[in-house]
Amino acid sequence: MKALTLIRSSSALRVAPVALLLVFAYYATDLGDDLRVDPLGYSATVVDAVLRNLLPVAFAVASGLAAWEARKLGVSEIWRLGAVRSRYTIAAQHLSPVVALAWLVLTLPTLCALVQEQVAPDLPGLTLMAFALVLCVAHGIVGFAVGAAIRHIAVVPIIAVTDFLAVGWSTGLETPWPRHLTGLFAGKMMFGELPTPAALAAPLLLAVGTACAMALLWAPVSRWLRGAIAGALVFACAFGSFSLVSNWSYIGPRSTGHGTLACAGQSPRICLPEASAEHISALTEEAEATLKTLRRAGLPAEPTSITDTSLSLRYPEPTTEDDWTVPLGVGEATGTVRYQIAREAVRFECFPPATGPARLVYYWVSSKVGQADTYLIRLSSEPDFTAQERSRLQDQVGKVLQLSRAQQMDWYETTVAEACEEDRNTT
Repeated sequence: MKALTLIRSSSALRVAPVALLLVFAYYATDLGDDLRVDPLGYSATVVDAVLRNLLPVAFAVASGLAAWEARKLGVSEIWRLGAVRSRYTIAAQHLSPVVALAWLVLTLPTLCALVQEQVAPDLPGLTLMAFALVLCVAHGIVGFAVGAAIRHIAVVPIIAVTDFLAVGWSTGLETPWPRHLTGLFAGKMMFGELPTPAALAAPLLLAVGTACAMALLWAPVSRWLRGAIAGALVFACAFGSFSLVSNWSYIGPRSTGHGTLACAGQSPRICLPEASAEHISALTEEAEATLKTLRRAGLPAEPTSITDTSLSLRYPEPTTEDDWTVPLGVGEATGTVRYQIAREAVRFECFPPATGPARLVYYWVSSKVGQADTYLIRLSSEPDFTAQERSRLQDQVGKVLQLSRAQQMDWYETTVAEACEEDRNTT
C-alpha cells in the first residue's frame, strides 16, 4: 500500500487534529508549572517535564488507535493476505501512522518547550526522548495485538483508558515499584541528572518484552508453541523488571554529572552550569577578593575549587577544605556571593552546632566580608530571633571587631569550639 493511501486511510489522520489540539491546550495551561523550573541549559530537565505530563497521553493514543487498526484489519479479513504479505509487514504498515502520531504528541510540545526555555537539545535530553519513543512503539504493538484478538468495538476505548490510567496513576500509589515500570520518572530531573541504565532498562524490558511476546503470537508455528513461548517471555520480562525495581524508593536511581559546565580561574577554580557562563568572570573576581579578605582576617580560606550547588542539588557533594560547594548562582542573583563564600570558610567539628555560638561566628565572618546585613536578613525569618536577640548579637560581635586580629582569631577559635560543646540546636 502506498504511503499516502495508508495515511489517508488510517484512524491516526482523523484523530490527529483533536489529539494535538488537546495536547497544546494542556501545554499552554497545566504544563507551565513544571516548565518554570530553571533548566540551567540542561535539556533533559525540559524533556522530562514534558514527558511526565504527556507520556500517558501518548501511550493511550498509541495503544487505542493501534487496537482500532487491528480490529479494522480483522473485520476486513486482510489477515488472509498472509500468503502474499506477512502479518508482520501488514501490522508494521498500519502501525506506522499511529506510532507517528504518538511521537508527535511528545516531540512537538518538547520542541516548543525547548524553544520557550531557550535550551538547545543535548545528549541526555535526546536519550530521554528516544527512550519515550521506543516505549510508544511497544504500547502500539500491544494495543494492536489486543485489537487483533478481540474485535469488539469496546476494546478500543477500554485499552486506551486502561493504558492512560495504569501509567498516570502509578505515581500516586503508596507502593513505589509500579511507577518505575511505566517510564514516568518521579521527581524533577535536576541539572546533570539522568536515570541510570537500570532505571531505563526496567520499563523497556517490561514494555518491549511484552510487545515481542504479542508479536510472537502471529508467528506461523503451532498455536500451543507460540503461546508457550510468548507466555514464558512475558513472565521472564516481568520478573526481570520487577527484580530491578523492587527495592527502589519513590525516586529511582539517577546518575549525575551529565550537564555541561563552565570553569574558570586557578586556585580556586570556579565551576557552574554553562548556561551561567556569562557571569563566571565576575564570580571569579568576587570569589578571589572574598577569599583574600578572609585570609587577611586569619581564616585558612584556600580552596582549590568552588563549585555551584546547582550541579548536585539532589545528591550534594560534601564540602571539604580543598573543594567547596557554594550556591554561586543564588548568590549572584541576590548579590550575596561574598556571604555565601564566607559561610563555607567556617568549619565546625559537629553538626548541627549550637545556635548561639554559631550565630556569633557567622555574623562575625559576614561582617568581615561586608555582608553582615545579609546574615541578619536570613536570621529575621527564624521565630526565635527577636529584636532583643538582634541587638545582643550586634553588640557582642561589634566589640569583637574592635579587637586586634590575633585577639579576634582567639575569640573565633574559642567560639567555634563552644558551638560543639553546648547542646546542639538548629542554626
